[in-house]
Amino acid sequence: MNRMKAEYEPCLASPEKCFGLGSPLGTLTLPERRNFFSCNSHLSGKQPKGVDYFTEFFDKYSELHEGHRGHFGHLLVDFIQNYSFKGKSYDKEQFKRFTNFRYGNCFTFNLHSEILTEKFNIASTGSNGGLEVILNVEHLQYLPISHTIGAKVVVHNSRENPNPEENGITVMPGYETDIQLQQTLIRRLSLPYTDGCVSYEDYNDPSKKNQRECMQACVQEYNFAKCGCTEPGFSYNLHGYSRQCDLKNYSDVCCLDNVLNQLATQGTNCNCPPPCISTKFTECVTMTTWPSGASFFRGKSNVTNEDWITLKNYRASHAKVNIFFSTFEKIVYEQKPHFLQSEMFSYLGGEFGFWIGLSLVAVFECVEVLCMLTKCVIIRCISIFQYCACKKSS
Repeated sequence: MNRMKAEYEPCLASPEKCFGLGSPLGTLTLPERRNFFSCNSHLSGKQPKGVDYFTEFFDKYSELHEGHRGHFGHLLVDFIQNYSFKGKSYDKEQFKRFTNFRYGNCFTFNLHSEILTEKFNIASTGSNGGLEVILNVEHLQYLPISHTIGAKVVVHNSRENPNPEENGITVMPGYETDIQLQQTLIRRLSLPYTDGCVSYEDYNDPSKKNQRECMQACVQEYNFAKCGCTEPGFSYNLHGYSRQCDLKNYSDVCCLDNVLNQLATQGTNCNCPPPCISTKFTECVTMTTWPSGASFFRGKSNVTNEDWITLKNYRASHAKVNIFFSTFEKIVYEQKPHFLQSEMFSYLGGEFGFWIGLSLVAVFECVEVLCMLTKCVIIRCISIFQYCACKKSS
């Protein structure tokens, strides 16, 4: 943490000047490899424990085609043991798989559903009106690069791709986790207002599925221009025509870190504004030990030590998750212009009319004063001329 603080000290001193800290253009995200090694660790030789395992796996995994990566992770049929929605069981076709560099295979329920069917429409609050899933984390198949056992659960809008690196709740095996939700909706204003939000759903460009992937694509452009290769930890790789940087080559790693440092301190011209409509969920999480011995041994009179060992092994690899709404009340944050366009022109017209009208009045008053003054001077001159003429004749 001290090393990262030293690297980004300019950002900490002046957050308003740093890219990614409240910038409307997008947030800079760090690649996965930064959690294990960087340019400084390469040069100093002080690499974290287990980095060799990670480097070997990361090199091979990044070279695989996205369609082949799914064979090296948890399979849907094994990972999700059972699930039900509103108390009714369904098949697993509603779960769609996508790969993630940190978590491998991820499965999303009801992804990109434009119109919710009646069976997947939540009509009541409480655990009986939500999603119930039993997971098998298959902890015996973990690699040495995995330091923890469990699963990451991300609750997101069905029209948006999940982001497990930055969002989500960690679920531990041996526990039943209740995730109570309350929805928050954010509506932003597009240009010419400050945020300049966009609708990423209208883009056909694969690099602009959301703000985060748009930023990754932009950073990859910088990486390719500066280093001649791209960051292997980002899902977007310039349509696959560029070379991925070699993580065992300190020149490539240092070049990638230099690009990140430059973007973090000096900013960038990446145009990745926030979405116009964002849906967030506030989670309240509670956990309890699961399953209980009485439930696991139900119907069995004589419980042996082998049975207790079986329960212990089951708890070590299985977890239960309940996701439901605690309330249907929705928190809405909506940006509204201080002046509408019609109001702005109306106020401007009133102001111009007032000041221009005041100026014309002043001009006419000056003209009137000049006319009266001229009239007085003429009358005075005529009077003096008549007086002189009369005095001369006398």
